[in-house]
Amino acid sequence: MLRTVADILGTKLPDNAGEDSFSLLPLLRGEDKPIRANAVSASSGGTPAVRLGNWKYIPAPGSGGWGTGGDQAQPVQLYNLADDLGETNNLAAAEPGKVAEMKTLLEMLITAGRSSPGAAQTNDVKVVRYPRAAGRNNTAKTAK
Repeated sequence: MLRTVADILGTKLPDNAGEDSFSLLPLLRGEDKPIRANAVSASSGGTPAVRLGNWKYIPAPGSGGWGTGGDQAQPVQLYNLADDLGETNNLAAAEPGKVAEMKTLLEMLITAGRSSPGAAQTNDVKVVRYPRAAGRNNTAKTAK
C-alpha cells in the first residue's frame, strides 16, 4: 500500500522504503495488466517461496508451517498453479530447468533485498536459505 499512497500523492519514495511495495493505482484506474512479475512469501516456519506467473517454487519439502502438508518425498517443490491450485502434484523432478530458474529468481530477490525496482538493500533479518545443507550455515549475514 505504501507505493500506492505515494503514487496518489505524487511522492517519490527513497530506495530504502517500500522495497517490496508496488502501486495498485493502475488497477484502481481500471487497467488489467499485472502489477508485478513475481511474489515472495514465507511460511510460519520461515520457509520462503516464490511465485512467477503460474509457477510456485518452495525450496524445501513439506509446508514449512504448522502442518505437514506439501510433498515430503522431494527436497524442493514446484507447482503449476494454473493446473494444480491445490498444490498436489509436485513437478520438481519433471521440470529441473524450471526449478533452476525459480531457485535463481528467489536467490536474486533475497540478495537484492527487494522485489521492486531500485537500488539493492540489505535484508532487515537473517535470511535462511533452504534446503539446509548438512554442516553448512545457509544464512545471509545482512542487517540494516
